[in-house]
Amino acid sequence: MQPDKSFQNISVEALSTKTSDIFHKVPVFSSANGCWLLDSSGNRFFDATGGSGAINLGHQHPKVVEAGIIQLQKLIHTGCKLQSDVRVELVNKLRHFLPYEQYAVLFTVTGAEAIEAALKVARAYTGRKSIIAFERSYHGKTTGALMATWRQQIKAYSVFPSNAVMRSPYPLLHLPDLNINSEFCLQALKQTIKQAFDSGNPPAAILIEPIQITEGVLPAGLEFLKGVIAIAKEAECLVVFDEIYTGFGRCGLPFYCSQQEIIPDLLVIGKALGNGFPISTTIGKPSIINALPAGVQTSTFSGHSLACAVSNTVLDVMLETKPWEQAALLGKQIMQLLTILAEQNHIISFPRGEGLAIGFDCLDIKGKLSPELTRAFTALALEKGLVLYSGGFENCTIKLTPPLLMVEEEISFLLDILSQIISELKLAFG
Repeated sequence: MQPDKSFQNISVEALSTKTSDIFHKVPVFSSANGCWLLDSSGNRFFDATGGSGAINLGHQHPKVVEAGIIQLQKLIHTGCKLQSDVRVELVNKLRHFLPYEQYAVLFTVTGAEAIEAALKVARAYTGRKSIIAFERSYHGKTTGALMATWRQQIKAYSVFPSNAVMRSPYPLLHLPDLNINSEFCLQALKQTIKQAFDSGNPPAAILIEPIQITEGVLPAGLEFLKGVIAIAKEAECLVVFDEIYTGFGRCGLPFYCSQQEIIPDLLVIGKALGNGFPISTTIGKPSIINALPAGVQTSTFSGHSLACAVSNTVLDVMLETKPWEQAALLGKQIMQLLTILAEQNHIISFPRGEGLAIGFDCLDIKGKLSPELTRAFTALALEKGLVLYSGGFENCTIKLTPPLLMVEEEISFLLDILSQIISELKLAFG
């Protein structure tokens, strides 16, 4: 039987999940190893996206792959209501990384699901309903998480209660002339909380990313985070850190909240926990987590046996290699080069970040943010074998979130290609 040609090119992936807005021509990858993606023709591409920040140990880490194969042969899935040995092991093994002496773990699958779970916990614990989130925040695209996400374009097809989330300013530390600094934002947060109380809708939680990766790699700064925790304590609401992107070494520490001055009530993690396997959790003191009654937050694949087995090995490798130490060192090396390049070339500016969460902006000849130049940057990078994400709240930021365990030749390749792109675009754009 011959295939019906009228159906050719009808079966395609949904437009909403494609990446045509980021790349001009997207390679189709068939394999990977370490920092490298390979297409079906054998072309290699350096993955400076790190699998959207999830592949901190690199693609196809041999110990992670081995753990997955072994678990596949033993037990893949029990359902969310039945325990497995690897699930119990993961709960206990997380203690090596967490800032809590005692904790409970609420398993979920995706980051957005974990955010929703954390907000449910906050409402259950406090008896309050509203949430305070920040300008330029990103917490996921499911409806519950999308309420806290800032970008309006991706909220057009969801309906939210009008008073569910109040928005407060977030520091723009790389733009000091705007004076959107820690002091300004803390005063604004106090005012936002006052408005919530005055309206009879006090907040259950303040939800914050220590670094806003999606909307431009924007660090909040330690001073601001300490202030947020102090203000929340006074308002008797919880602080929820969304460390889905910043966790497991990305910023030069196991977690951003590994610093004792900024321990949140709830910690949301995911991405690098599974190093490519879908798994996420919300973690906090048992008295807080268990305010949510039994059966209120379950999903079929939460605490999935295969994902837990892989995550146990991920944590073992991290305890052995301490990749956050390398992230801190390599991040400084990249920032030093970008700072020099920004001083010498007008087309890039404001290099910023911590560890291996780094961003910089693309400017036109008049010194204005340029989406066109940003698109040209990612396109030229792809031609040179470098996969980059762009984005940011002005769609003019180049983001670097590569795997943490790079070798010297790989960091040299990354720095060399970035230098080449900047030089060539300077000539092309004036």
